[in-house]
Amino acid sequence: MGTKWAERASRFVTGRLRNKLIFTFSTIVVLIVILLTYLSYRQTVLINGQNYLVNNQKLIKLVNQNLDRYIGQIDDLSLSPRNDTEFMDSLLSGDYLDQVYIQNQIKNMFYSRDDIEKISVYTPLTKQGYTISRKTVNLTQRLDNETEQSAWYREAIRGPKFRSIEPGAQGTAASSSEWLTFHRVLINITNKAPLAAISITLNDREFNKILLDAADNPEEFIGIFDESNQLIYKQGMDRTEGHYDFLPYIKDREGEAEYSNWSSDNTNFVLIDHISQVYHWKLVKLTPVAVLNQAASNARTLNLVVGGGLLVFFIIVIVVLSNAITSRLKTFSRRIEQLGEGNFTLDYEFKGTDEIAQLSKKFNQMVVNINELIAERYEIKISERNARLRALEAQINPHFLYNSLQAISTEAIIYEMDSIHLMVDALASSLRYCIKDGETVRLSDEVEHIRHYLILQHARFGTRLHVETQIADQALDCMIPKMSLQILLENAIEHALEQMSQAIHIEITAAVSQEGLRLQVKDDGPGFLPERLAYVRNSFNDHYLDYQDEIGLKNLYSRIKLLFGEAAELTIASEPGHGAEIRMDLPVRKEVRQYVQSTDY
Repeated sequence: MGTKWAERASRFVTGRLRNKLIFTFSTIVVLIVILLTYLSYRQTVLINGQNYLVNNQKLIKLVNQNLDRYIGQIDDLSLSPRNDTEFMDSLLSGDYLDQVYIQNQIKNMFYSRDDIEKISVYTPLTKQGYTISRKTVNLTQRLDNETEQSAWYREAIRGPKFRSIEPGAQGTAASSSEWLTFHRVLINITNKAPLAAISITLNDREFNKILLDAADNPEEFIGIFDESNQLIYKQGMDRTEGHYDFLPYIKDREGEAEYSNWSSDNTNFVLIDHISQVYHWKLVKLTPVAVLNQAASNARTLNLVVGGGLLVFFIIVIVVLSNAITSRLKTFSRRIEQLGEGNFTLDYEFKGTDEIAQLSKKFNQMVVNINELIAERYEIKISERNARLRALEAQINPHFLYNSLQAISTEAIIYEMDSIHLMVDALASSLRYCIKDGETVRLSDEVEHIRHYLILQHARFGTRLHVETQIADQALDCMIPKMSLQILLENAIEHALEQMSQAIHIEITAAVSQEGLRLQVKDDGPGFLPERLAYVRNSFNDHYLDYQDEIGLKNLYSRIKLLFGEAAELTIASEPGHGAEIRMDLPVRKEVRQYVQSTDY
């Protein structure tokens, strides 16, 4: 089934011109839409990423600074009883009035802020515990033997600042009534003995205001860690499963927020962190890269939808335009078919000034010219027969043929047949070159002869024949056997171009080195068959005087040996399907030398 659809698609694309136009322009539109969508997506990702990093670095830094100030306020509040001399004296007394004063001061402290959920005060000397909270409202007093055994109390006693911070509800925002507890131990300055332990439990009312804009996506993770990397608070989707491996890599960067890339469970994150300058709390924000690129993905989807709509619209326009263009071409094609059947009447001409109308006019002119050429054909045949008779009568004298070619060239000029004039001139020049005396010629003369020869070959093979010449200037005055370069070129045409339907490229090079002159003809045709290549090479190994009556490469091999001696070489390199390369190496000679038989043979 897939093969049939592929064949149908191939026939559709390679069939009518209309289908080719539709396919080509539709492909261009699709590529443009895809390219613009991709570039837009990449640009959006880049801009969103840069904006996200810049804005969130500033935001995280600001939030952590505000958090520092907020904890500083609670710290100051926990130290405020230290400045109340009567309160500190009452801690050492068991008098009823002193106890009442302590209770009143605790109430004043409790009601001074809305974010205080509970305050507990413990006096080690009297073992009394005072507690007031939003749930109980009334202050309670009891004998407390547990506080001194608690971990936070021991931490505060041993700490340099006599304080301890304890997260509520395991560092999450699940319980808004007890977000964080700030413990403070008041000591006797003289002997460092504890006088009171104050525990202030905070709700998240003020904290939520501070953290309001820090995270606006439920898939983002916000974490607050104290100086010892203990989790104080977290919000959002925690993909770390409690393993915060990134914490050791967070460094204090002079109060500035920084970002880095981090991966967990095959998920890539952008990590933005900041360490507060006072309490050294770490504020961390983890955002999945997929969430960061969501806006760009949405824009890409929108662009694809819009691009799809534009694609449908353009295909409709292309179909309409293609039909409008190809309908006239179809009519023109039928007219050409009629011409091929021998109908030379001019019965139709396209109106307008576009290319098809101009082509129609040129076609009609061509029909007129063909009619004229048909009429002239009989005259040419008569002239040709007369010329043959005269040539026979003159016993095909070469000079007579040359003069006749000049006459034909003049006739072509009169009738404005430039191509015929060019070919006849080329043929006349080749004939004159062939009949002139001398066994050797300058390479420049041979190159000029090849130019005329190629004019005739191009008339025969058209654009299938591509010849490139690279002749060094110092090689132009060197002497070579006459017609030798033509033989090499004819061999390439015969064994390459005439054996295939595709175009071939022939490269002719000539260069002079310390070893001598090297002429090289290389083609990209099918190459020599192994049997043919072996036969030609074996013929080179035989005595060259045996092949003086041969033509082609064997004749050329004999001539260069006779004219230039053993220093001359003719070599062939070829592989089936990879072209052929023929090199002719000759001693450098600058003067014309007539043929002299070597005394060695």
